[in-house]
Amino acid sequence: MALKTAIIGLGKRMIEDHLPAAVESENFNVLAVCDINSEKVDIISKQYQVDGFTSLDDMLGKTKFDVAIVSVPHNQYASIILKLAESKVNIIKEKPFATSTEEALRFHNIVSSNNVFLGVTLQRRFNPIFQAFHQLKKRIGKIYSIEGSYVMNIAKLDEGWRSSREMAGGGVLVDMGYHLIDLLVWYMGLPTSVTAKLSRGNRLGQNYDVEDTVNLLFDYSFGKPEEKVVGNFIISRVYPKKDERLTVLGTKGIINIQRGKIQRLNSDGDEIESLERSGGWFSAAIDQLDYFANIIKGTGHAGVYDYYEHFQHIAIIEAAYESDRKSSSCSPSDYLVDVSNLKEGEKYE
Repeated sequence: MALKTAIIGLGKRMIEDHLPAAVESENFNVLAVCDINSEKVDIISKQYQVDGFTSLDDMLGKTKFDVAIVSVPHNQYASIILKLAESKVNIIKEKPFATSTEEALRFHNIVSSNNVFLGVTLQRRFNPIFQAFHQLKKRIGKIYSIEGSYVMNIAKLDEGWRSSREMAGGGVLVDMGYHLIDLLVWYMGLPTSVTAKLSRGNRLGQNYDVEDTVNLLFDYSFGKPEEKVVGNFIISRVYPKKDERLTVLGTKGIINIQRGKIQRLNSDGDEIESLERSGGWFSAAIDQLDYFANIIKGTGHAGVYDYYEHFQHIAIIEAAYESDRKSSSCSPSDYLVDVSNLKEGEKYE
């Protein structure tokens, strides 16, 4: 049976990814859309032939939903999650899970107290290109270095809610950087230490109070010096052109991941095997929603990840911001909340 679904927030990500994926999936029956922009509501509700609302309270008062897919400015999630949870509506939200440990615990307490599901969208986990890393990882020997970049050229950084720390909770680290951090946690776990340098104000004549460029150094220490893994990420909104890549070096070879291709190379850089995928990520968007739907309906389980894992993402982000403030290395484990004993329905005190 398809889940009765509400769409909240009609920004670019929702209109291009989540909404069409929900409509395509057999697990979701989209009944209504909601956004404070009445013009967007009118256009999208007519396009998909669903009810349109500019008030969340009005929508919840008129229709019963099983799940809401939410993509809004970061500072708006808390009140929306609270209203949905109190109405016993399950929640699928756009990344990040939260922008701070305090906010993450608040979200956990809300959904656990009301016994509703919370899922966080990260499509790379459902894309064969990024999934293939786990198979190839076994072929490159001991990993010793990780290099990643996610950069793009955004002309106007002083427009929209992402230009404000108050609304966004941070800059490029908590936004674009969340994808690289998720891959790091998924592939390698929590780093031993991070050292971050943040740069701001690199669009002349534009005023914004969030970082536009981040250099993030990290390492994994496993006891012996020869087992150490070192890594670095560059994340920026002020690069000449968009680029996304992750290179993992091992004693027996290299894995290179780009947006549409993953390669296994030998130590000399010669390709041994590769997997390519052209076009968009629409199937990954649908698979992700179906994964969440099966958990909500009780026909699946949290095998790829659940929001508890995102406390590691938040710990890395907290440690990175603190590292920049202190100009010293910080350990993400010092910022990690122990949620290992928490179950659904339990609150963290």
